[in-house]
Amino acid sequence: MFDFIYGNIAHKTPTTATIETNGIGYKIHIPLSTFEKISNKESTKLFTKLTIRDDEIKIYGFFSLEERNLFNLLLSVNGVGSNVALTILSSSSISQFGSYVVSNDSKSLQRIKGIGKKTSERIILELKETIKCILPDSKSSTDTKNTAIISDAVMAMISLGYAKPEAEKAVNKASDNVDPTEGIEVLIKEALSCV
Repeated sequence: MFDFIYGNIAHKTPTTATIETNGIGYKIHIPLSTFEKISNKESTKLFTKLTIRDDEIKIYGFFSLEERNLFNLLLSVNGVGSNVALTILSSSSISQFGSYVVSNDSKSLQRIKGIGKKTSERIILELKETIKCILPDSKSSTDTKNTAIISDAVMAMISLGYAKPEAEKAVNKASDNVDPTEGIEVLIKEALSCV
């Protein structure tokens, strides 16, 4: 729904920022990494993720697209919720977290609050291949953009009720048939025909 919010910073703490735009103050939940980047700013642009649960609506905000992409990837892991995903982003840089996953460093992941042995192993198992796509300097900007579109398409398919493996298979097949740069709508439409 919201891709980003730009406005004046009305209030900020290490875990939230209230961004005022057009007379409305949006309370946005942020990781510590984002707080550090906006701590000396009066206005900012945050890339957002809207989550809707039975009893609440929350907006999560990130200073960079890479942070948001990692947040979305983490949410795709069974057993990792929004709070744990934010803690991960607050506790390590994207490249540091990526190196833990790629090198099977379960013990370092377990040092992050809220991550036990089973969760760390699940993160490594489920993200080992996809994490490479969002690591800084690992791909060209076009490849990174394509990966973000593909990742968003997978998340959209999951929200439509498809299981993660089924969604990934359909989106990957669709990305062979159409160019992801044509847009997420085109990719999802193609993916639905591949299911």
